[in-house]
Amino acid sequence: MFKSINSMMSSKKRCFFYYGFISLFLSLFVFMLGLYAYQLKNLEERSESAKNALTHRMNGIFLELKHIVDSSKLSCEKEDIDILRRTTFYSPTFKEIGLFNDDFRVYCTTYGPRDIAIFSSIVDRIKDSSERKTVSLVRSHSLGESTFFAFYQGAHGLGINGLAPPQALAVDVDYLLSPDLPYELTIGKQTVVSSEYSHKSSVLAKRVESLDDWAISLVVFSPFSLYWSHLVSLLPFIFIFCVLFCLIFYAAHGGILYYRHSLPLSIKRAIQDNAIDVHFQPIVSLKAGELHEMEALIRWHSPHHGQISPLVIVETAERLGLIDDLTWMVVRKVGDFYREYPTQLKEINISVNVDRYSLLKESFAPNLEGIITEYPELKGRLGLEVTETSALTDIELPLMVSRFEYIKTLGIRLSVDDFGTGYAGLDFLRRFPYDTLKLDKVFIDSLKDDQFTRQILISITKLAKELNMALVAEGVEREDQLEAVRALGVDRVQGYYFCRPLPKEQVIAWVEENSTK
Repeated sequence: MFKSINSMMSSKKRCFFYYGFISLFLSLFVFMLGLYAYQLKNLEERSESAKNALTHRMNGIFLELKHIVDSSKLSCEKEDIDILRRTTFYSPTFKEIGLFNDDFRVYCTTYGPRDIAIFSSIVDRIKDSSERKTVSLVRSHSLGESTFFAFYQGAHGLGINGLAPPQALAVDVDYLLSPDLPYELTIGKQTVVSSEYSHKSSVLAKRVESLDDWAISLVVFSPFSLYWSHLVSLLPFIFIFCVLFCLIFYAAHGGILYYRHSLPLSIKRAIQDNAIDVHFQPIVSLKAGELHEMEALIRWHSPHHGQISPLVIVETAERLGLIDDLTWMVVRKVGDFYREYPTQLKEINISVNVDRYSLLKESFAPNLEGIITEYPELKGRLGLEVTETSALTDIELPLMVSRFEYIKTLGIRLSVDDFGTGYAGLDFLRRFPYDTLKLDKVFIDSLKDDQFTRQILISITKLAKELNMALVAEGVEREDQLEAVRALGVDRVQGYYFCRPLPKEQVIAWVEENSTK
């Protein structure tokens, strides 16, 4: 016993370890995969937002440059310089503005007249642009550092360039991406990088956004360091999900165990293990000096489901294709019953219920003959009760008659159970009379008060006598029912009035007590 308990505890520990390990692995996998998808989505959305911010800023710059060009002239007088200085003072972006002619030479700036040639690569980009605009990042002669240049050439050849610190363009991008997502902002041929960017950092993913009209590209990176920091912050939630997964696994494990002990499976195992009990209910003869008979009835108390209805057992066996196995089990237990009590049961016949469709199978009669050979005690004392459930077809009727004729040669009696409630045809009774007709309990219950039922039973009783068949009234529970069936001429009774179905030891005691002297 202690070994069994220790084994169960050890099994539970192993189960807990496995489920815990699987739950932890699954939780980590789900969160890591989910976080990866979130990082990609976050990278996409924020990169798109940064591109939109850049586009908005560049559109504003373009409108500002266009407005200046439209109001400027090819001259560089003091008045022109003052206008440029005043425009620069109020500009939200530019620290210096210059005008260039159709030869792409800067001739006027906020610092006065100039003669500076624009780089040929910039000129090419201006000419290739549909709106004759571009940007560049070059060293400014006036500011003395890498400077953001925006170029625009009007329709009449007059152009303008604006100078600004690169931060003026990157401020919106920096606001949307930093500090989580490092980036590279390429303006023309030069690149500005965020302070968080490092070529040594391992990158989970990157996204490239381009503003082709302005020759600007933005590369945004999602570093692994950000991924791991987020994963660490999610550890409490991972633990919670680990516990939830563990509970789900335990619930699923319990469901599997429940299925293993579910009613259909339990019934299947009980049939295969011959664990279904057989009780016996006496069929009492009302004629003095005649011997009693018995009907074998299945009973089963499941360890997991309690007492199970015989009807449920039969229906489940039919669904599982085990109805024949159930029948043979009962027949063999009847044979064992005869062997165990040969003296007490010497003159007593016992009947077993059988499914009518089993009788139609070619294998039924040979299997029955094999059991009769195995249990010679059954010959001449075993009866089969066939319940009338549905009408026989034109093909089934002769086949059933031939089966019955063969079974009769084996010394087996045949009874029709619950007669009057199904579809037993009079033609079948004419072609092959049963040994016994058993009147269903539904007639017995209404016999006293229902004259129509009484007339039916009178007709059935007359039919049985004409066909030389015995009659058994089932379900007799009260004395008034007993007297009513006795008045009809029924001489055998089965019901709780005399005895309920009993285990074999108790029914033997009943037989010994009520045997005819």
